[in-house]
Amino acid sequence: MRHYPWGSLFKGIWRTLLLLAVTTGFVVATGTLAGGPSFTWLTVGSVLSLFAAVPGYLLYRLGAPDHSAGSRVVLLLVLTFASWLAALLVLPVYMSREGTPTDAVVTQVQRGISSVPEQRFPVYRVEDRSNNAPLGRLRFLDSEPKAGDTVRVRVDPRGWFNVTVSDPTGRFTKLTALVVAVLGLVALIMGAVGHMPD
Repeated sequence: MRHYPWGSLFKGIWRTLLLLAVTTGFVVATGTLAGGPSFTWLTVGSVLSLFAAVPGYLLYRLGAPDHSAGSRVVLLLVLTFASWLAALLVLPVYMSREGTPTDAVVTQVQRGISSVPEQRFPVYRVEDRSNNAPLGRLRFLDSEPKAGDTVRVRVDPRGWFNVTVSDPTGRFTKLTALVVAVLGLVALIMGAVGHMPD
């Protein structure tokens, strides 16, 4: 009578959890970079987040059986996409919890990318309405404020992240979080099954 390979299953689960934990650590780091005050940091953090799953994946594959090579590649692709999306969530989730609501005034509308007109990809330089202290640059707004308009923003009291709108967790953020959660569950199942005997 053949017994169910519980040992292989549990090994696959804990090794996959280790993979997800290591990946999460790198996602937080790359997401912090992506939340910086310029599009340069957004680009750097986003690109690095594409490799956030690699260290954990290398640990995982050390103990994975050879016959699971094909599924391991799919697992890496799933985690890579999930890592990139998750890194974009770090800024809005953090700012929604820790950011200080502040009234700001738009002082200047600038180009987000030098080769693209500001009408297509604008960023808005803002300052504190109460003391005229510069707060940084807003991007990805639903509205199109002009210089002199007042906008409600959130400011990071620690100075880690770029200023954001007053409600940084909109529908896009919630949908992205749902996709990341589903991909994480898929990765957990694939990782656990990947250690099962052929």
